[in-house]
Amino acid sequence: MNPVGDRGGRARGLRVFSLSLLAGALAAGAPALAYIPAASVLLRKAAARVNEGSRTRDVTLTGTLQIGDAAPTQRVLALRFPLSCRFEGGAQARGTVAQPLPSSGAGNPEQELIELACPLIAYRGLRAADAESALQAAATIIGADLTAPAAYDRLGDRVAIVVGAPPRQLDRPQLWLYKDTHAPARLVARRDGRLEDLRLLEYGNPAAAEWFPRILELYRDGKPSARFEVLETKGFRETSEDEDDDRE
Repeated sequence: MNPVGDRGGRARGLRVFSLSLLAGALAAGAPALAYIPAASVLLRKAAARVNEGSRTRDVTLTGTLQIGDAAPTQRVLALRFPLSCRFEGGAQARGTVAQPLPSSGAGNPEQELIELACPLIAYRGLRAADAESALQAAATIIGADLTAPAAYDRLGDRVAIVVGAPPRQLDRPQLWLYKDTHAPARLVARRDGRLEDLRLLEYGNPAAAEWFPRILELYRDGKPSARFEVLETKGFRETSEDEDDDRE
């Protein structure tokens, strides 16, 4: 046996092993280094969702609304497209393409929940270009920096793209979109000195159809403020293949 040759072989083997580990680590980190489109492209993809589903103007979401630590109560959230939302017997919000949500908060958790959520769940009924403008206006009104590079993060078990601020800087206004569908996922706004964090969760649940989140959660200054959980959706149906052909 040649001790020198043996040591040389072991050294080469260690180098190859180290390079393999490095290559594996780089591959694992590839999503974080992947190219992410500009905010304008991402908002355009989110706006294109208006072409999904039927052309109905009215949808009702029946579920439970919880304010703070109070017991949940049954409520109906009625949506009239585009950009009109109201809790039956309670808060309501109606926006325009240029002003989809107020720049100041109402101070009432139910009203704040519907004001922040309406531009993100009721932009159906607009043309795709107008829907893009409405989403851009909503992000601009809350103060999100649409010139900032987008980044990946996670919301629960799903990957999202953060627009308007660096990831993990949750004290800055930002809009999140789910990576796979480009549906709105989260809106962090600063209004009247308060930090409002709206989360749109569990798209695709049969209770709320594919287009809507099943859960709308609002946190104010880090504390639970309002939560609406959808139990039944009426008025919305997926588009058939024949209807898709008619649109083309």
